[in-house]
Amino acid sequence: MFENNQTIEEIKQNMEDAGYTREEIDTFIPLWQSGNKTESMRFLSKQRKALLVNIHKKQAELERLEGLLTAARG
Repeated sequence: MFENNQTIEEIKQNMEDAGYTREEIDTFIPLWQSGNKTESMRFLSKQRKALLVNIHKKQAELERLEGLLTAARG
C-alpha cells in the first residue's frame, strides 16, 4: 500500500469527487492495494490531465465572458 493513512472509502470518495466512474474506481482499488505505484500513478495521472484540460477550457470561456462584460460596461 501507499504511504498515507486514507481508508479505502476515503480513496473511493476522492476519486468519485474527481470524476471517476464506479467502474474506474473498482479497477483502481486493487492497483492501489497491491502497491503497484507505476500503474496507480498512470491511472491517476490520466484523470488529472483530463481535469486540467477541462479547467483550461472553462478558464478560456470565463475570459471570453469577462471580455463581453467589459465591452458591455463601455
